[in-house]
Amino acid sequence: MMQNSHRGNNGHSPCGFPEWQISNENDVVNVFLLPDKLKSRKSNGRNGKSGKLKQEVGIMRGSIRKQGKDSWRITVSLGKVGVDPETGKPKYGKYQETFVGKKRDAEKRLVDLIAQLQKGVKINPEKMTFGEFLDRWMQDYVMSNTSQRTIDGYESIIRNHLKPHLGDIPLQKLHPTHLRDLYSKLLKEGRKDGKNGRKGLDPTTILHIHRVIHEALECAVKWELVHRNVADVVDPPKKSKDEEKEVQFLPREKIKDVLDVVKGTYLYIPTCIAVSTGARLGEVLALTWDDVDLKKMTVSIRRSIGLKRKEEYIGLPEDKLPNKGRNEIYFKSTKTRQSKRTIDIPQWLVDELKKHRTQQKKDRLAYGKIYQDNNLVCCREDGSPHHPTTFSSIFSRTVKKAGINVTFHGLRHGHATWLFEEGEHPKAVSERLGHSKTGITLDLYTHHVKGTQKKIARKLDDILA
Repeated sequence: MMQNSHRGNNGHSPCGFPEWQISNENDVVNVFLLPDKLKSRKSNGRNGKSGKLKQEVGIMRGSIRKQGKDSWRITVSLGKVGVDPETGKPKYGKYQETFVGKKRDAEKRLVDLIAQLQKGVKINPEKMTFGEFLDRWMQDYVMSNTSQRTIDGYESIIRNHLKPHLGDIPLQKLHPTHLRDLYSKLLKEGRKDGKNGRKGLDPTTILHIHRVIHEALECAVKWELVHRNVADVVDPPKKSKDEEKEVQFLPREKIKDVLDVVKGTYLYIPTCIAVSTGARLGEVLALTWDDVDLKKMTVSIRRSIGLKRKEEYIGLPEDKLPNKGRNEIYFKSTKTRQSKRTIDIPQWLVDELKKHRTQQKKDRLAYGKIYQDNNLVCCREDGSPHHPTTFSSIFSRTVKKAGINVTFHGLRHGHATWLFEEGEHPKAVSERLGHSKTGITLDLYTHHVKGTQKKIARKLDDILA
């Protein structure tokens, strides 16, 4: 086994603790934190064997195991967390999380986690409330694995609906009845603003709340804080058939109309890319020319454009603060690992991109030194990036004036719908859209999959009749 000892100045670790060691073998990393009292006993020559030392003063252990590409499973042993009331034997706990990133960053995360626990930031599954767990889940999982938009949505649901009603319930005593009672209450009186004269929340909103609870508890099961996900046996309220709305999409016969409306404006090329690839608006606006291969006729989705929250600027110098905190745009990683993908594009789009690139070169010359060369495919005349919210609003208003009621995101839905109408396999459609699971694609476009099944039946008639 190869061992590496990493220390900062004066033999201290980067996180300020006396000593930590990393051993590495076959993509498994183990970290041992040696507290001050352990070092003093060790230096006094007591308990010569490390096993006794470990028992007596409790070496805190952690490990990292490779899960997939740039994905690591971090485990920290919590030691004794209680006593089994039936057997009288001690119960031992552990904390686990998935880290996405480089190996050295995963190692640092593990060391930081152990350091926090050594300081006294303890995780006791038996005493932890659901509200406390949600805080830790947001900090240790959601913040590093989801988009800022998703984080904002989860925070709102937790703040407004989960903590007020379920926050004080011990995590291990959370029962399906608690969830059923919550959904029933929210359906009757969950609305705070009284919008549309309603006191209760829409079933779709309650479904979003249910999904957050389910996802959080899935993490709790993986971290071995609970034995089962109680949300598995609870069904959120459903909309009546009259209330159900299908996903808004652009019918194929309207494609040319939309393109004609936006042609000659900065909306045109992003629209061309969206109808040809099904990419999200943030992905389209973040594309660089390095992501486009006109010879191979492909577009690679590697990142997206997002909005920074005001609190993310805390600590910046005065002259570096943006005028509008939440409206400040930045480039970020795609929504999920599956969102990173390479998409084949039609010759029509290749031709449009070639013409667009020629025009961009003219704009660069016209603006001279003030041109912002971000190498973006879709940008303003001066090279600066588009603001996604503003772009989306202007697109909707522009096409609505022409009598077409569709959002920019509706182009993505339209792209998927056209593929299903052509009989494409759901997995192929899912990969093109960058969905994390094929099930998401099927849930969104079920009615179109059914239509495809009818086409298959007709083809079988042709073959077998």
